[in-house]
Amino acid sequence: MPKLTKAQATTSRPQFLPPVLPFALLVACGDTGDGSASGAAGTLDGPDVILNAVTEQVFTVGSATGDDWETFGSVSSVHFDAQANLHIFDDQADHIVVVGPDGSLIRTVGGRGEGPGEFDDVTRAIVGRDGSYTVMGFFQIDLLEPDGEFVRRITLDPITTGLVMADLALPDGRLVGHFRRSGDDDEQSEEGSRPIHIFPLDDTEPELLYTAWELPEEDADETTQSWTPETGMRMRRAAGRAFEPRLDFDVLTDGRLALIDSIGYRVKLIGLDGSVTGTIERPIAPLPVDDAIMEAERERYREGEAALVERGARYDIQIEREGAEGRTFADEVPVLWGLKVDWENRIWVERRGPTGDDYGPTDIVTPDGEYIGTLPPDGLRTPNAFGPGGLMAYIESDELDVPTVRVVRLVALEPPSSN
Repeated sequence: MPKLTKAQATTSRPQFLPPVLPFALLVACGDTGDGSASGAAGTLDGPDVILNAVTEQVFTVGSATGDDWETFGSVSSVHFDAQANLHIFDDQADHIVVVGPDGSLIRTVGGRGEGPGEFDDVTRAIVGRDGSYTVMGFFQIDLLEPDGEFVRRITLDPITTGLVMADLALPDGRLVGHFRRSGDDDEQSEEGSRPIHIFPLDDTEPELLYTAWELPEEDADETTQSWTPETGMRMRRAAGRAFEPRLDFDVLTDGRLALIDSIGYRVKLIGLDGSVTGTIERPIAPLPVDDAIMEAERERYREGEAALVERGARYDIQIEREGAEGRTFADEVPVLWGLKVDWENRIWVERRGPTGDDYGPTDIVTPDGEYIGTLPPDGLRTPNAFGPGGLMAYIESDELDVPTVRVVRLVALEPPSSN
């Protein structure tokens, strides 16, 4: 029975598993595999092998009536370190809460302020496996030791140093993400592309790693904003185009990226020199966008629009979005929604659902071509963070809408029961 250390969240998914065509792995840069291939179940070129995930609850933190440290305002990210400590970034409180493997408080890191070790306008907090911190802001990057002690600050400027937007770090500590310097007119702004950079932390220049693909632009989808003393900040956003190919990537243990940016089923393995060292492909055809898919997407847009207006009102920002009728559509629904890499270097490839939503099945593969199986849409879902020993953390809310973090352990993956 295969065992894993990472998985997908346990909230329910639509009861749908689309027909699956054969699977081909190309361990080199290449095009789509042979769609006519067929193989035995449990092999890379065979049909889905559906698995049930066996999990056990570990702990849950976060409560309106608990201790002060677990009364979270807004949990934006969670990370595990190699000692199975969980680092919870509360961007409303501007600090990181560190809890041990049993859910008890170890310490808090940061706090609102502008001094060394304090957080000011933080956008992301990246935690290394050794527990060290890279704390990202619009105008600075702060480096902290695992105990929270301040190391140094890197100042950012839109014109000189540029802005860095990163959620991941390579094993050597360099950041991976998007970089832009005001006024630049090079490959970063090239139409039909999305550049990914490596950002060193030694004051050297960022380097372009890979240019991801995107659909050519249609009409400009501009966001406009205005401010007056009477009305405050007002922002208007265009409805945009649905079913753009998702760009998502994660870091493998050898420093390569596992990345998706295509309409079809294609996971690219990107080396540290920017080359495509391999592709994992499956001949699952994208869905043509029909009237039913468009209406389902408009309804999802309406629900998201309502939530955005509510969040905007909370921060005294009036956010107005163009109505669902202004939504435009690509011709096809991309096959893939996202991916994550677990602590055992397995790649969890999330497929879209039947109406273009993000609730499809999840394939689990390894970079060297081993197929482990597929989680069904109503099975375990990808967590917000993976940890050692099968730990998985999910950012959720309780019945009072108070943020919580639930930690479970993946024990095994089993064939479904015949009952």
